[in-house]
Amino acid sequence: MRTVPRVACINDLSGFGRCSLTTALPVLSVMGVQACPAPTAVLSKHTGFPQYTFTDLTDTLPAYFESWSDLDFDWIYSGFLGSLGQIGIVKQFFHTQKQKNPSCKVLLDPVMGDDGRRYSTYTQALCDAMRELVSEADVITPNITEACLLTGTEYRGECLTEREAEQLAEKLMTLGCGAAVITGIVQENKIGNLTYQNGASAYSAVHRTECLFSGTGDLFASVLCGALANGAALADAVSAAGAFLSEVTQDTLRQNTPAAEGVLLEPLLYRLGGMRFGTEQGK
Repeated sequence: MRTVPRVACINDLSGFGRCSLTTALPVLSVMGVQACPAPTAVLSKHTGFPQYTFTDLTDTLPAYFESWSDLDFDWIYSGFLGSLGQIGIVKQFFHTQKQKNPSCKVLLDPVMGDDGRRYSTYTQALCDAMRELVSEADVITPNITEACLLTGTEYRGECLTEREAEQLAEKLMTLGCGAAVITGIVQENKIGNLTYQNGASAYSAVHRTECLFSGTGDLFASVLCGALANGAALADAVSAAGAFLSEVTQDTLRQNTPAAEGVLLEPLLYRLGGMRFGTEQGK
């Protein structure tokens, strides 16, 4: 019997800049989770830098997942997907794993855009396909821009009331996901996350810094996944992820680290290893 939770991590690998797999692997590992990477692309640096190399791994994914056909996972954590082909391949992997292990859960971070704009790599066709993939997920973690793109809602900035965020979450739920976590809700000097599950919402907020660091969404989703894999209730996992991200961000500001390099998670990773969660009820 497996005693360590196992998570399939589908995301890109950037050689420099703390994000995607270089964030997910240490976070999940220190939280006592076996993190199994499935790279969707390899970049020399993440796309926030002016120059980088990009190697698309779409063609490698079918055989990669086929070689995992004898494995089963407790959670699948899916992040950056850069092509229509990848979305279809990943969707099939979700189906295969859930048939093998009906208790397998999917955490989907729909990496589509920020600050009211789609990323340059994201076409309308990709957005439409991501909307379909959302229906396969047990938990999704869009920021406000992504939530608006997924639901066809006009983007009006990051400042939302809790009721406005709840209404946006209700629209997301009509896409077929099990639960929605809208991240990055700005309210004066606070930044919050709204969790919507089983017809009810929960809101948690932490101190907001003015500096915007790369990779914070990846760090949030990675901690969230680790907490869920360890049996945390969703709202508790969201609160824990938000609190850790706030602590790391404030420490990074004190160190005067360039924003493009991401937050300094390494000195504080040990804090995640000490987290304890009760088993979620009513799954």
